[in-house]
Amino acid sequence: MLEELFGSRTTVKCLIYLEAMGEGYPLEISKAYKISNTQVIRTLSKLEQADILMGQEVGRTRIYSFNKRWFLAKELKALLVKVISNMPLEDQEKFFMRRKTPRKKNKAI
Repeated sequence: MLEELFGSRTTVKCLIYLEAMGEGYPLEISKAYKISNTQVIRTLSKLEQADILMGQEVGRTRIYSFNKRWFLAKELKALLVKVISNMPLEDQEKFFMRRKTPRKKNKAI
Protein backbone atom coordinates (compact mmCIF):
# COMPACT_ATOMS: atom_id res chain seq x y z
CA MET A 1 0.00 0.00 0.00
CA LEU A 2 2.58 2.60 1.06
CA GLU A 3 5.36 1.06 -1.05
CA GLU A 4 4.07 2.92 -4.10
CA LEU A 5 4.11 6.21 -2.19
CA PHE A 6 7.57 5.86 -0.65
CA GLY A 7 9.27 3.76 -3.32
CA SER A 8 10.28 0.65 -1.35
CA ARG A 9 9.16 -1.69 1.39
CA THR A 10 12.34 -1.06 3.34
CA THR A 11 11.62 2.67 3.48
CA VAL A 12 8.09 2.03 4.74
CA LYS A 13 9.31 -0.43 7.37
CA CYS A 14 12.01 1.93 8.61
CA LEU A 15 9.59 4.86 8.89
CA ILE A 16 6.95 2.77 10.67
CA TYR A 17 9.54 1.39 13.08
CA LEU A 18 10.91 4.82 13.92
CA GLU A 19 7.42 6.22 14.46
CA ALA A 20 6.46 3.37 16.77
CA MET A 21 9.71 3.31 18.78
CA GLY A 22 10.70 6.98 18.61
CA GLU A 23 14.27 6.19 17.54
CA GLY A 24 16.33 3.26 16.39
CA TYR A 25 19.53 2.03 14.86
CA PRO A 26 19.97 -0.02 11.67
CA LEU A 27 20.73 -3.42 13.22
CA GLU A 28 17.73 -3.15 15.52
CA ILE A 29 15.41 -2.39 12.59
CA SER A 30 16.87 -5.13 10.39
CA LYS A 31 16.44 -7.72 13.16
CA ALA A 32 12.85 -6.65 13.83
CA TYR A 33 11.81 -7.14 10.21
CA LYS A 34 14.37 -9.82 9.28
CA ILE A 35 15.75 -7.83 6.36
CA SER A 36 19.29 -7.01 5.26
CA ASN A 37 21.20 -4.59 7.47
CA THR A 38 22.81 -3.09 4.37
CA GLN A 39 19.39 -2.21 2.91
CA VAL A 40 18.36 -0.55 6.15
CA ILE A 41 21.59 1.46 6.38
CA ARG A 42 21.20 2.69 2.79
CA THR A 43 17.56 3.60 3.35
CA LEU A 44 18.23 5.47 6.58
CA SER A 45 21.14 7.34 4.97
CA LYS A 46 18.93 8.30 2.03
CA LEU A 47 16.20 9.57 4.39
CA GLU A 48 18.79 11.50 6.41
CA GLN A 49 20.13 13.19 3.26
CA ALA A 50 16.55 14.20 2.42
CA ASP A 51 16.25 15.80 5.92
CA ILE A 52 13.39 13.48 6.87
CA LEU A 53 15.50 11.81 9.57
CA MET A 54 18.26 12.98 11.88
CA GLY A 55 21.18 10.77 12.76
CA GLN A 56 23.21 11.11 15.93
CA GLU A 57 26.38 9.24 16.86
CA VAL A 58 26.14 7.49 20.23
CA GLY A 59 29.42 5.71 20.76
CA ARG A 60 29.99 3.67 17.61
CA THR A 61 26.28 3.48 16.77
CA ARG A 62 24.25 5.93 14.73
CA ILE A 63 20.78 6.48 16.23
CA TYR A 64 18.07 7.77 13.88
CA SER A 65 14.92 9.71 14.70
CA PHE A 66 12.52 11.99 12.85
CA ASN A 67 13.60 15.52 12.02
CA LYS A 68 10.93 17.64 13.70
CA ARG A 69 12.02 20.69 11.67
CA TRP A 70 11.22 19.04 8.33
CA PHE A 71 8.27 20.88 6.78
CA LEU A 72 6.09 17.76 6.35
CA ALA A 73 7.02 16.09 9.65
CA LYS A 74 3.59 16.43 11.28
CA GLU A 75 1.76 15.11 8.25
CA LEU A 76 4.13 12.15 7.84
CA LYS A 77 3.87 11.24 11.51
CA ALA A 78 0.05 11.45 11.35
CA LEU A 79 0.05 9.10 8.34
CA LEU A 80 2.35 6.62 10.08
CA VAL A 81 0.31 6.69 13.30
CA LYS A 82 -2.77 5.83 11.27
CA VAL A 83 -0.93 2.94 9.58
CA ILE A 84 0.30 1.59 12.92
CA SER A 85 -3.13 1.83 14.52
CA ASN A 86 -4.61 -0.19 11.65
CA MET A 87 -1.99 -2.93 11.89
CA PRO A 88 -3.11 -6.22 13.46
CA LEU A 89 -2.26 -6.40 17.17
CA GLU A 90 -0.07 -9.48 16.64
CA ASP A 91 2.12 -7.54 14.18
CA GLN A 92 2.38 -4.58 16.54
CA GLU A 93 3.54 -6.86 19.37
CA LYS A 94 5.92 -8.77 17.12
CA PHE A 95 7.67 -5.71 15.68
CA PHE A 96 7.45 -3.03 18.35
CA MET A 97 7.34 -4.68 21.78
CA ARG A 98 11.08 -5.19 22.24
CA ARG A 99 12.81 -5.56 25.58
CA LYS A 100 15.47 -2.85 25.83
CA THR A 101 17.03 -3.78 29.16
CA PRO A 102 18.23 -7.22 30.24
CA ARG A 103 16.18 -9.23 32.69
CA LYS A 104 17.46 -9.32 36.27
CA LYS A 105 19.51 -12.35 37.17
CA ASN A 106 17.46 -15.17 38.80
CA LYS A 107 14.17 -13.34 38.16
CA ALA A 108 11.18 -15.62 37.47
CA ILE A 109 9.77 -15.42 33.99
